[in-house]
Amino acid sequence: MDDLDITRTQLNSTDEEERRQAVIGLGRYPLERVRELFFAAMGDGSWRVRKEAVNTILGLQLDDATLNGLIGLLSSADNAGLRNSAVEALERLESRGVPLLLAHLKDPDHDVRKFIVDILGNIGDRSSIPALVEALRDPDANVSSAAAENLGKIGDPRAAAPLVEALKTEDVWFRYSVLGALARIGEPVPFPVFVPLVSDALLKRPVFECLGAVGDHHAVPVLLEGLQDRVRAVREAAACALARLRGRLPAAYVREMDELLAGLKGKPCVEELIASLDTAERQVREAVVGLLALIGDERAALPLLDGCRDERLRRMCLQGFRTMGEGGMTALLAAFSEADDEGKTFIMYLWGEMGFAGAAPLLGEAMTSSRSLVRRAAVVAAGRIGLAGLLDRIVSLLHDADQEVREGAVNALVRLAPACREEVTGVARGLAASPAPDSRRNAAAIYAALADSDRLAFLAKDEDPQVRRSAVTALAGLGISDSLGSLVMALVDEDPDVRIAAATGLGDMRSEACLEPLILSLGDGDPWVRCAALRSLGRIGGERALDAIEGMLDNADGVVLITALEALGGVGGERAFQLVKRGLESNDEEVVKSAIDILSRNGSHWLDEYGDRLLRHPHWDVRCAAARAMAHLLGENAAERLARALEAEQDELVRGEIRDLLGRWR
Repeated sequence: MDDLDITRTQLNSTDEEERRQAVIGLGRYPLERVRELFFAAMGDGSWRVRKEAVNTILGLQLDDATLNGLIGLLSSADNAGLRNSAVEALERLESRGVPLLLAHLKDPDHDVRKFIVDILGNIGDRSSIPALVEALRDPDANVSSAAAENLGKIGDPRAAAPLVEALKTEDVWFRYSVLGALARIGEPVPFPVFVPLVSDALLKRPVFECLGAVGDHHAVPVLLEGLQDRVRAVREAAACALARLRGRLPAAYVREMDELLAGLKGKPCVEELIASLDTAERQVREAVVGLLALIGDERAALPLLDGCRDERLRRMCLQGFRTMGEGGMTALLAAFSEADDEGKTFIMYLWGEMGFAGAAPLLGEAMTSSRSLVRRAAVVAAGRIGLAGLLDRIVSLLHDADQEVREGAVNALVRLAPACREEVTGVARGLAASPAPDSRRNAAAIYAALADSDRLAFLAKDEDPQVRRSAVTALAGLGISDSLGSLVMALVDEDPDVRIAAATGLGDMRSEACLEPLILSLGDGDPWVRCAALRSLGRIGGERALDAIEGMLDNADGVVLITALEALGGVGGERAFQLVKRGLESNDEEVVKSAIDILSRNGSHWLDEYGDRLLRHPHWDVRCAAARAMAHLLGENAAERLARALEAEQDELVRGEIRDLLGRWR
């Protein structure tokens, strides 16, 4: 008994693992000797053996006889495992098997023809389009429908016209498949094509889905009518189609469509749309919420409130309440007392967004709630609306046990400051005189809203560093020259965070008067202060700033040197970019990468001098960065230089990066 006979015996073993190992062994023999054994193993009772047979045979050089044999296995009606293995193998062959598959599309067995059509669709080779178009006329309904479905799966626009022509066939289920294919391809189809089909109750859903994908503004009235259909699935298809169509239409037609949707307010179909919100299908839910938001019917207030719990729907729900206006806000008044804490929070958020002053009594009451979440939402909403009448309630929450509630109260006072200047100033003075640093820090925020630079300057000398930092940041935000002296003084504060805030604030003022103090800060003992000063010098710019930044380059390293290069990039100009090039000579790979990034934002001129040198840099990450920059800036003109770099490169990660870049132009 020779080795092949032993293998043949093992293939008939009762032990699954022995059969699997025998299949692997078949790969050692010439294919013409073991082809039928492979085919038999592909029909084995064990999926592991079948899988091994497919994997092993695909690892060999397959001839036409083997390919034809695989196609012949598609007729194995009595062994589903064998047939499925053949399908898997043919699909994994991809384009290699397409010519022979096309040759078998005339097979007398309609089941084989259908399998071939499905395989061609899954392979997706566009050379099969003409044959699949011809298969639309196959006498077997399953084959012709499969041809339509797979033309849609491939998505080639060339198939659109034949599919439109195929709609003239009377078979309803074939038309169903054709409409689905047209929707997947997405090529525009004239509206008159659909007119004869809309009246067919069985086709309404696929027609609407197709109109959403390929229709134009002429489809809007038909889809609006579909919202009133007695069948829920049809209504939901119309809703999804309208939402999708609205995203594709030109602005002028969108306005027309929105006007038509607004005309549905008060109609029975709104109740039907609301009923569809209980669907588990996200696409339907999002479409319905979007339509209800545009219709603006107050009956949708509570359902849209519930939709606010979903972050992905919240923006659309808010738009719905804007469309409803005061009517929607009033509907929420009635629902407020029965809502849970989360619901109350959303209602108050909406009142705040809409500026609904009618909510004042309920907001005042909510500020006394035992739940901090509710108190915070109430005080924030009161601030957004500008409810000066609730000022005392708001002030009382400045001493709330919950920090987020206290912050909400401060933010509300900041919003009320312009309208209630005298009262809010009194509150700020009380906070500024408090022994609690948090209160004094809150005073700084309120004084900023009042634009009271004198009071902020006083707080900038506070004993607590966090208060000083808040005051300095607020002074800088005012952007007035009167603040300059206080900011300069803060540059020598004992706390580095205060000095950082001062250096950052001076940069925000963009005044040449800030240059000298910032230049002095380049000698600060804290590297993060030096970084803040460098960034500010970069924002102010000018030759004096350039001189100062250049003076830092020789002695700086790490994050300070990187920040100096970024500051030079902010200044811009020939001199600045010449200085950035010095970063390319650094021994720190992070500095080199930063220099590459900064220079790449400003053209490719530096690549002539440094490009090839950087592709030979000792650090792999720099070589990758240089290759990416060269490809981005030079496009296909970089191909020759990158190819040379690939030949010399030893690091597999860098080689992979360069290969990927070169693949763009092949």
